[in-house]
Amino acid sequence: MTAIEAIRSGDLDGLKALLAVDAAAVDERDENGVPAAMLALYLRQRACADALIEAGAAVDFPLACALGLAEEVVRFLDACPELLAERTADGWTPLHLAAFFGQPAVAGLLISRGADVLARSTNKMENLPIHAAAAARQAAIVELLLDAGTPANATQHGGYTALHSAAQNGDQATLNLLLLRGGDMNLAADDGKTPAQLLPAA
Repeated sequence: MTAIEAIRSGDLDGLKALLAVDAAAVDERDENGVPAAMLALYLRQRACADALIEAGAAVDFPLACALGLAEEVVRFLDACPELLAERTADGWTPLHLAAFFGQPAVAGLLISRGADVLARSTNKMENLPIHAAAAARQAAIVELLLDAGTPANATQHGGYTALHSAAQNGDQATLNLLLLRGGDMNLAADDGKTPAQLLPAA
């Protein structure tokens, strides 16, 4: 079993056993080049990510942003401000990661350092950080991104807006915020669906 396989199956004990006999396993990457610790976060396997880090997996800038390690983020940016614009192997900016993983302090820090709130992911989602925040029910970060100039009706691949995600998730806090900022519940995506149509049945 590889570290990637253990993470995908949620086998924390198996991962720890592997790391105990194969120190190099901490550096495994998946088929898209995503490091094992980041993959664990994507799959909501935080204990697996922690085990990898404890075993020596490097905490690089994207991972520090995803984990909300503000002091580390500052250290990285002080040494290399260009990191703000770098993308992960699977196409995300640091701000996307902070937004999706619910790290408002880091998101605010990145924005204050000049992160582009309108930077699109270079993957099939072609989305903005606000879409990542809305998908993860992160109303506080959605507000940060709106304040920083993201249009409430900005679209991602397929014509979906943050309101589409908020409506589908039944996330009333994000819905209310986007509506106050000009979000359109009747704006149809490419498939014809509007946010209003995605609201959970009462």
